[in-house]
Amino acid sequence: MEAPSGPGSRRRVPWNRLLLAASFFTFWTPPTTAQLTIETVPPLAAEGSSVLLLAHNMTENPLGYAWYTGERVENSQLIASYRIATNVTTKGPAHSGRQTLYPNGTLLIQNVNQKDTGSYTLLITKDDLQKERQTGHLHVHRLLQQPSIQVSDPMDRDKENKVVITCNTNETDITIKWICNGQYIKTTKNIFLSEDGKKLTIDPIKEENAGKYQCEIFNIGTSNKSGIFELKAKKSGRLHQREARWLEVTAGRISVRRPLQ
Repeated sequence: MEAPSGPGSRRRVPWNRLLLAASFFTFWTPPTTAQLTIETVPPLAAEGSSVLLLAHNMTENPLGYAWYTGERVENSQLIASYRIATNVTTKGPAHSGRQTLYPNGTLLIQNVNQKDTGSYTLLITKDDLQKERQTGHLHVHRLLQQPSIQVSDPMDRDKENKVVITCNTNETDITIKWICNGQYIKTTKNIFLSEDGKKLTIDPIKEENAGKYQCEIFNIGTSNKSGIFELKAKKSGRLHQREARWLEVTAGRISVRRPLQ
């Protein structure tokens, strides 16, 4: 097994950590002249997270900055402007209350949503009153709905000494991974996955297969995990029928057929 990596369930980068990254770029100047570029940090943003638009290779000693939505520099699309000499920030018509323009030209957007997807243009006023501008792009990914897992009938598991766990989700264009005791599962001689990854089969059940199981779904920008199912097995490999149980998970949705009492 390997430890889960990549984006987590609704994982978000705190905006103060993003600001620290922005501060680093403020004091780092490339040794050679290069074209102004815009970097989106993080490059893949999930709904509800915070995003920084960082400007690289800016001209020295600028007079001020202004950020606009879209690719045009129009007053109606102004988010905010900043004048260095007076240390004054002015909000524009496109300011939603979630944007912050810092003195180094970095734009912070908090609690992003899919409507924030699009282009953003930075306009820099140089000390010779010439203008320089560059456009960056932001794409916000919709959060995945939490999947649920369903387990084969406990009576059948005890009789056949195998278990089938299904990851139920209506999401499309996703990757599904299975986790046991916090580690991603790899197929073995007795652990099988369906072609679409939705069904995990353990046949036969062995003592080392006991543990807490859940599925995790991924798309390009976000991920989400199901609730947890705990599987217990006797040393002989037989399932503890009455000890196979669901752990109550606050956000989990659970589906199981109980053994007869």
